[in-house]
Amino acid sequence: MGTMSLPLVLLSFILFSVTQHPTLALKQSYVVYLGSHSHGAEPTSVDLGRITDSHHELLGSCMGSKKKAQEAIFYSYTHHINGFAANLEEEEAAELSKKPGVVSVFLNQKHELKTTRSWEFLGLERNGEIPADSLWVKARFGEDIIIGNIDTGVWPESESFNDHGMGSIPSKWKGYCEPNDDVKCNRKLIGARYFNKGVEAELGIPLNSTYQTARDLNGHGTHTLSTAGGAFVGGANLFGSAYGAAKGGSPNARVAAYKACWFPTCNDVDVLAAFDAAIHDGVDILSVSAAFRSRDYFLDSIAIGSFHAVQNGIVVVCSGGNEGPTLGSVKNTAPWIINVAASTIDRDFPSNVMLGNNKLLKGRSFYTNISPDEKFYPLVYSVDARAVNASASNAQICSVGSLDLKKVKGKIVFCMVGVNENVEKSWVVAQAGGVGMILSDRQSTDYSFPEPHFLPTSHVSAFDGLSILLYIHTTKYPVAYIYGETEVGKVAAPIMPTFSSRGPNPITPEILKPDITAPGVQILAAYSGAAGPTGLELDDRRVPYSIISGTSMSCPHVAGIIGLLKKIHPEWSPSAIRSAIMTTARTRTNLGQNLVNETLGETNPLSYGAGHIWPNRAMDPGLVYDLTNTDYLNFLCSIGYNSTQLSTFVEKKYQCPSNPMKLLDLNYPSIIVPSLSGKVTVTRTLKNVGTPATYTVRAETPTGISVKVEPKRLKFEKINEEKTFKVTLEVKGDGEGGDYVFGRLIWSDGEHYVRSPIVVNATTLHM
Repeated sequence: MGTMSLPLVLLSFILFSVTQHPTLALKQSYVVYLGSHSHGAEPTSVDLGRITDSHHELLGSCMGSKKKAQEAIFYSYTHHINGFAANLEEEEAAELSKKPGVVSVFLNQKHELKTTRSWEFLGLERNGEIPADSLWVKARFGEDIIIGNIDTGVWPESESFNDHGMGSIPSKWKGYCEPNDDVKCNRKLIGARYFNKGVEAELGIPLNSTYQTARDLNGHGTHTLSTAGGAFVGGANLFGSAYGAAKGGSPNARVAAYKACWFPTCNDVDVLAAFDAAIHDGVDILSVSAAFRSRDYFLDSIAIGSFHAVQNGIVVVCSGGNEGPTLGSVKNTAPWIINVAASTIDRDFPSNVMLGNNKLLKGRSFYTNISPDEKFYPLVYSVDARAVNASASNAQICSVGSLDLKKVKGKIVFCMVGVNENVEKSWVVAQAGGVGMILSDRQSTDYSFPEPHFLPTSHVSAFDGLSILLYIHTTKYPVAYIYGETEVGKVAAPIMPTFSSRGPNPITPEILKPDITAPGVQILAAYSGAAGPTGLELDDRRVPYSIISGTSMSCPHVAGIIGLLKKIHPEWSPSAIRSAIMTTARTRTNLGQNLVNETLGETNPLSYGAGHIWPNRAMDPGLVYDLTNTDYLNFLCSIGYNSTQLSTFVEKKYQCPSNPMKLLDLNYPSIIVPSLSGKVTVTRTLKNVGTPATYTVRAETPTGISVKVEPKRLKFEKINEEKTFKVTLEVKGDGEGGDYVFGRLIWSDGEHYVRSPIVVNATTLHM
């Protein structure tokens, strides 16, 4: 036999080496949640040090060394949330979860961020004027309320955060501004902090300077924070569209940015650190425009953080997610969170095409010719203007490098949607010297929407696109021009967009989510000076205000309105505020029709919750459905948490009731029965927050369901008086079931109307 070849010798050596050394176990970052602290509201540095040391001791008992534990832990939550974040092996995490006092151990996960006319559409102003009966006036524009925002940070130089005319910072404020990257706070923007250790643990290397700042390099956080509490700024617009005065829901509020999201994701461990800091700093409201994957409440950093916040009287508002229209896609469903869907306002962005044959075709775009000179420009089909080496298919979609500059210069180019980003197509046309673009859908089911293009653009339907192509191919010298102007008050709204996530609640179907819908489509607000409006790397344009859609935008609308309500009613609990918002919501459009979706099909509370927020009515709801911290603990008892586990959530020992409450009896402002066979009775309690009055009930019954309310009248003689009633829902007869049906319960004294949606999924139903 011959000698062994060198490659074979090396392979044998490698195989031998591998078999002689154990494989290194994979370490991942985990959250170890231990519940609440017992040190009180004002812990000393000694207290905080003792807590951190206890975390090292606990983890060290699993790792065999306190030193190893110190190296593994990269966050200790020491203020209101008790726990830590650490890099662990799976076996270490499993062992730790069995230790006494450990509530939960869960893998750190990434979660997605969810992204002038709004306030007039919501009734706070009329024709640019603020009436004396506006909630804005009565609440002094949210003066000195502190709104925190957990997001991608803030662009502090934005005019939306100017502090002109503002007094000294409220004395209760304990927060501060981290000055890295020249971030400066003032009397408006009173806090700016960042949390990045989760990102560092994930990457496994020290972070560079771009991660050592509260500055918003993306735009999402600046947009959401200014929507909630931005100051009045005149002349805001995006390329001339949506021109007007920008302002937040609480323009006189103080705002604080907690950067825990590093676009496009947020880490559990960083978000939990942001919650702990915000609670300690003294915020009144927390707005969180991030939607996390649905999971058990105490394996979810937003559910945990918000639970502690609500215990401290802080209202927490979260986006419901952008995964619609799939049923059960709603996120952030804990009952102590106010969950917000997105809907449209009565504004549109037409950008129309006038052809040389005087045919007008309607399109949309944020970038159009607002004051056209009606000058016609040569019109060319992109395939007919393709570069020498470009394929017809690439030219048709106006991909990079597909157009011939000589054939495009000075012309409007007709392109088709597909493959590359729509806004990139307009960049390609602009780079080739074009003066405009017509962008056509391919199918009749496509939905054209406005975008921040690089030159005047009209995005038209597939049908109109065919008409334009026919004109181009049957005309010797085809010409066109593009023009448009923002329209307000002429559009039916609100409408529920496809993207807004739907119920039922995937974690606890006995609690209806979302709670409410608010403006979240094509919202103009402040933006980062470090990012272009398209989000593309090639976009080097910078705009002070941009237009974005998503439940990320609807969430801060509600947070801003809550700032006003907190100012007028500082004694109201977070649940009372939610009730006021939900029971006064509207379920009809500005045309008096029932709410519909984008295709004008009927929609329901699984889409919009109690309805569309209506701020002026919310300041005087008459009655509210209130909940206490004890009610939430009883709720947790009902879903399987025991007294030992619950005692870690609160400073005092808590004992679950011997007879746990029914989940259907949680005193929520809505009623949902996810599986009804026969009949069921649910209990609710109303609290009077108005003048003495007698309320009478009426029911709009769901199809195939009978509704009986006892008693039918409730007499309230004093403020904060509570009255209990029962609602019996019964299936009428036998038949096919399995679909949700909808109705409403309305209590009224002739002045106030306290509305609650009724949602029933009957297993047997006679239609």
